[in-house]
Amino acid sequence: MPIDHKNIRVLAIALIKNKGKFLACAGFDKLKKQSHYRLLGGGVDFAESTIKALHREIKEELGARISSAKLLGIEENIFNFNGKPGHEIVYLYAVRLQAKKYYLQQTLPILDSKSAALAEWVVVKDLKKLKIYPPIAKKYL
Repeated sequence: MPIDHKNIRVLAIALIKNKGKFLACAGFDKLKKQSHYRLLGGGVDFAESTIKALHREIKEELGARISSAKLLGIEENIFNFNGKPGHEIVYLYAVRLQAKKYYLQQTLPILDSKSAALAEWVVVKDLKKLKIYPPIAKKYL
């Protein structure tokens, strides 16, 4: 998901947990020289609810359907990434996927990625040494 460096973005983000792990994509800030993980999900389109955006984003990214979603919290996130500013309003949802097959694979391809990105199951205990985005996610892990 590209970052808008001029406008506030509204995001619907999925916290998908399973057996002490959570699903996220690895990232790297070149200027800060800092690795991080980012949860799945993305932008809310005009006239689209956050829950509809969440369903659409997970379908686009994983090809998966959501069986349940519960709003955990909302966070304003003002940040710099690769030296450029970003500003987001994040709706974080606890999500369960319908198909069990997604929970059995260590990595999952992000279908709408141009750079062959992968989502991976990350061990929650490793978060002490890992950065997670959006920051509100750490509260629920």
